[in-house]
Amino acid sequence: MKRIISFFLAVMMVALLAGCSCSEKKKQEATTIAWTKGESLFGMQLKEYADVCKSNKTKDIKNKQKLTTGFGEVAKEKNLPERIGYTFADLDGDGTEELLVSLIDKKDKLNNYIIAVYQYTGEGIKRLLEGWSKNTYYLMKDKMILNQASGGADDAEISKLHMRDGGFEYVSTLSMKYGKKDKINYLYAKVGKPENTKDFQISKKAWKAKCKEWENQVDTNNVKMIKDFKQK
Repeated sequence: MKRIISFFLAVMMVALLAGCSCSEKKKQEATTIAWTKGESLFGMQLKEYADVCKSNKTKDIKNKQKLTTGFGEVAKEKNLPERIGYTFADLDGDGTEELLVSLIDKKDKLNNYIIAVYQYTGEGIKRLLEGWSKNTYYLMKDKMILNQASGGADDAEISKLHMRDGGFEYVSTLSMKYGKKDKINYLYAKVGKPENTKDFQISKKAWKAKCKEWENQVDTNNVKMIKDFKQK
């Protein structure tokens, strides 16, 4: 009897492992298809980034800043070929991936922020976001976007954004605002744009904990270097 039970357990384990392997294979195939489609749809934008990354001369900075890619202050970064990466994510759940171009920092993921998000539409390619060091965007594991905006050492706003209808909506916001006698109020808005939503005051400890929770959800996986992109 024990041998029969052991046999059935072994069969079940093999079947389970086969199922996991098959599921993982399907996931990898879906990812490959999405990347192939994404690189085809956004080939011109990726090529433009790849081309300008090849030059790091100071005289070329102004030209980079004027590009349709919107390099902004990132153009001043040294060794751009080793700093610019890209990935794809279906941010609005419509079945078509958006292109996310990022400034890469392998040592600190919170210095690894999105510099541009592009959407493919029936009318062409549309740039939806442009980030820089004082207004950073990050991809989260739940396909939302985390935005950190700073107006100074003690003035900050951190928001979760959801993409819908070709734009981004605020889902929740953490902010610091000065009150009487320059006392800092720590505020949390659950839903809606900051200017249209009532803020609820929370403790500094709770505010920091929520910030940490959101930052831990930042996804820096599956990023390819722009220098390796080859248009097919």
